[in-house]
Amino acid sequence: MLFPPICCEERIPGFLQHHKEVIPLCPEPILKQDGQTKNDCERNAAKRLLQDTRREHPHLNLIVVEDGLASNAPHIRLLQALKYRFILGAKPADHKNLFEFVESVWVERDALEEEEPDGKRHRYRWVNQVPLNERHPDVLVNFLEYWEISPQGKTQHFTWVTDIPLTPSTVSLVMKGGRCRWRIENETFNTLKNNGYQFEHNFGHGYQHLSTVFPMLMFLAFLIDQCQQLCCAFFKAALKKMERKLYLWNEMGILMRRFKLPSWEELYRAIIQGYEANLVLNTS
Repeated sequence: MLFPPICCEERIPGFLQHHKEVIPLCPEPILKQDGQTKNDCERNAAKRLLQDTRREHPHLNLIVVEDGLASNAPHIRLLQALKYRFILGAKPADHKNLFEFVESVWVERDALEEEEPDGKRHRYRWVNQVPLNERHPDVLVNFLEYWEISPQGKTQHFTWVTDIPLTPSTVSLVMKGGRCRWRIENETFNTLKNNGYQFEHNFGHGYQHLSTVFPMLMFLAFLIDQCQQLCCAFFKAALKKMERKLYLWNEMGILMRRFKLPSWEELYRAIIQGYEANLVLNTS
C-alpha cells in the first residue's frame, strides 16, 4: 500500500531543509473507490488529497512539493484552481519541449553562482513564465535549474517548475524547498520501512478495510513519535543516547517488560541515565 509523496509547507520553502521531523497529516490511501471498476492510482489519490485538504482548510497558504510525476498540465491546473503554490520536479526526458524552449529564451542575467567557505558551489539559472509544453502552451510555469558542485568536483543537478517568482533573492529558497522532498522521502518512508515501524507488504492483507486500517494506525504512532521528537526534550535525549529509533524501540520494550514504570518521563530517564539501581522490577 502506498501514499502520495506530497508535502505541504505553509511558509517559505526551505523550512524542512533544516528539520528532520516530517509531520504526516491526513494520508490518502491508493485504494479502489466505491463504484469504480478500474484500480486506483497515485494521481487519483493525490487529487482526492488536495481537494479534501483545501475543503478542510480553505484559507491555509500551502506549498506542494512533488516529484516529476506531478509536473503535467492537468495536475498543475488542479493546483492552481485550488490555490496551492507548488515546486515540482521536471526531468529533461519528460519535458523535452520545455528544456528546448528554456535554452532558446534564457538570458545570462538570470543566473547566479554562490560559494561557501568550504569551497562548495551553488549554481542557478532560471526563466519565468514559460509554457510547460507544446500541447498546453497556456500553462505557464517558472523554470529553475540548479547545480551543487562539491570541493572535489562532484556535481549534482536538479530542475523544477514552480509558480513562485524566481529572482536572485528567491532561487536559493525554492531550491531548498524542492530538495526537501528527498528529506520527506527519507525521514518518512525510509524510517517507516527500516526503523521499527514494519511498513511492509503485510499491510496489504485483508479483503475489505484491513489494508487501510493497519497503515493508518502506523501513521498515528509515527505522528506521536514525530511530535515527541520535535517537542519533547526527554525523547530527544533518549534518541540521541540510543542513536537510532530501532535501538530506542528495542530498549523501551525491554524496560517495559522488566520494570514498573510510573511515567513516560521515568522511562526516558532510565534510558538516558541508566536504570539498574533506580527501577523496581516488574514481578507481576
